[in-house]
Amino acid sequence: MVNIFTDSLRSRLLPAKDDVGIGEDNPPDAAVAVIIDPFRLGNSLLLIRRRERSGDPWSGQIAFPGGHKATCDRTFLETAIREANEEVGILLEPHSVLGILPLIDARSRRIRVAPFVFLLRESVKIHTNMEVADAFWAPLSELASSTVIRSEVQIQEGKLTVDSYKYRGNVIWGLTFRIINMLLGKKSESTDYL
Repeated sequence: MVNIFTDSLRSRLLPAKDDVGIGEDNPPDAAVAVIIDPFRLGNSLLLIRRRERSGDPWSGQIAFPGGHKATCDRTFLETAIREANEEVGILLEPHSVLGILPLIDARSRRIRVAPFVFLLRESVKIHTNMEVADAFWAPLSELASSTVIRSEVQIQEGKLTVDSYKYRGNVIWGLTFRIINMLLGKKSESTDYL
């Protein structure tokens, strides 16, 4: 299963080496680490629940570890690696960088995100920081067979009904939902807000 999945996935990824060619005309603002653990059930994907904080437009949402490029980051790949270390305590350097999914725009905030895909070479322990309320593994095999549902979510401006996946009570929607669909090779019809 791992080889078939990763071979199929690799064919949909751009090389991640030194950010070559990513967004030259319209570069990203941020990067996320899409971390796959092939040793867990169904090639599990690491997701986080952001801590609820006022002023954070993604407060309380399910996300990937990631954030804006810092002045110390030479590349967006370095941003994804740094953010994963800060938010979930995973050092990604010894693991495999499979590549990068196409750049994706967060619709509400005019932010362009570079999703880097990593494959763990061994199991890791998670140590969350103050930005993360929870971290959990979701099997990609289960997400691949999940039905897209409409869910009502709370955002700063009020409530919104969105396309989503539901996994163990967690509503996965917006940017995270769209990145998962790209990862799985599913076409996403979602025109949701975030």
